[in-house]
Amino acid sequence: MKKLATSATAIAAFAFAGLLRAHHSISTIDITTPVWVKGTVVQYEVENPHIMIELDEAREDGQIRRWTVEGPIISRLQRYGLGNDFLKTGDVIEVCGFAPKTNVEKSWPPPRFVHGHLLVLRNGQMQLWGPYGKLDNCVRANDQTQAWVDFLTNPMARQIWCSQYTAAVPLSVAASRARVDEINSRMADPCH
Repeated sequence: MKKLATSATAIAAFAFAGLLRAHHSISTIDITTPVWVKGTVVQYEVENPHIMIELDEAREDGQIRRWTVEGPIISRLQRYGLGNDFLKTGDVIEVCGFAPKTNVEKSWPPPRFVHGHLLVLRNGQMQLWGPYGKLDNCVRANDQTQAWVDFLTNPMARQIWCSQYTAAVPLSVAASRARVDEINSRMADPCH
């Protein structure tokens, strides 16, 4: 009986930590510095308040690092036209996410945590994910310009890109203004 009570307490503590992570504001997130993680999906939970992904990242030193990637609320997943089975255990994906600011992150326990903003699927297709981040900060030097242009034909992706493209939030070191401007100029209807 004591073992069952201890297990129940541990589960409740883990669930509470997850709820704390899910309730936040954009002011607690560093949207200027993207965090890219490539890993294998070990858990995909479609639950309120946010969809959560657990990823195992294989590091160069042979170690596995576990990441928690917060995603959108369920209604946003539906607006994206994605089903509850969009991701499966074993899928390998890349995530462009944004971490909590340092002072907040210190109070959160492992595993590593990011607010996912963009997913890149195994076939290279990009998919909008969570609402917290800056899409043009997800542009990497080795990304194919045409892949971004194709992705930005999605009306929701274009709306987010254009609203952020014209905003005064600075780009990170991962993307140069010239590279982002090139992607924008190659769109059928560039942002102004």
